[in-house]
Amino acid sequence: MQPGTTHNKNLIVTVSVFAGVLVTLVGLVLSGTLAVEAGRTQAMNSRQYSDSDVEDTRGFWDQDRQDEAKPRGAEITPGQPAPQLPDQDQQRPTADYRQPPTIEARRVSSPYTRPEVAIRGKIFFRMPEGVAECSGTVVHHPSGNMVWTAAHCLHGGRNGDFYDRVTFVPGYNGAGRTLAEREPYGRWPARRTTVSNQWAQNADPNGKDASASPYDYGAFVVDSRGGRTLEDAVGPGADVYWNAPRHLRVQSFGYPGDTPYDGTALYTCASPTTDFREDGWPQPDMLWMGCTMTGGSSGGGWFTEVDGQLRLVSNVSLGVTTPGSRTMTGPYLGDVAKDMYDSL
Repeated sequence: MQPGTTHNKNLIVTVSVFAGVLVTLVGLVLSGTLAVEAGRTQAMNSRQYSDSDVEDTRGFWDQDRQDEAKPRGAEITPGQPAPQLPDQDQQRPTADYRQPPTIEARRVSSPYTRPEVAIRGKIFFRMPEGVAECSGTVVHHPSGNMVWTAAHCLHGGRNGDFYDRVTFVPGYNGAGRTLAEREPYGRWPARRTTVSNQWAQNADPNGKDASASPYDYGAFVVDSRGGRTLEDAVGPGADVYWNAPRHLRVQSFGYPGDTPYDGTALYTCASPTTDFREDGWPQPDMLWMGCTMTGGSSGGGWFTEVDGQLRLVSNVSLGVTTPGSRTMTGPYLGDVAKDMYDSL
């Protein structure tokens, strides 16, 4: 054996072991990264509509079917269950569970063709029980074609599926005398819809258990038309304020259709927000505001002013009725909501 052979062999073994460890570490990092990305992807539930689905949807919604659509929304009232303060160990130190004041909804003057108003509109869709309607908002997105709404306007929850014939009518004005007045920007059928996995797996299809409501948000994208995006047609979509401060003054918009409203007009409320949750509900706590809007306003956007611009911070989810008051809740748009937005 030549001098230095043992040293060289040891060096080779050491380098080989180091290289093996390095490869293993890199593999673990990569597999961990892939697992995280896969988890983020799997955290969303989406449906892609075919060309024939989109065309069928485009021709499905004549005025008679729109008028037939039932307002979609859920109410919780004392005993069903009663809003109650969570146990002390479930409360956040900075939480404010005080009930907000009741605010009477105010009708927005029509027509709804001003850019800051036209981004709001009505969503029509078909459930197994029949045709229904909600509210939605055009939000800014790289595609230029995204509409934000409530998950319960897109998906049936646990053991359910995505609804079909989903279409958005921006600037909808049910009092219009002509089709052009009623639908100033036409109908925009959904190409792809998405909700969080938390909603798809846990939401009660019978509406008796609202514990999945903290994840009651969804979105869909539509196709451009004639080379123009939805944002090109109605004006810049609203920016979403992810992980916003919880206690704000917000303005909500929607098309309430249950008594005493008829679903033909856009309404708004302005209210401070507090925190809402019930015992056993998952984090994050929902946002709570005062407003008398009813079913059909579901999915309508909540906005707060930041540097002179209104930014979307939530959407209408549940109505909460207690003796002498009428309020509503909206989900907090945190990291899971941001992942859903990024997935489209």
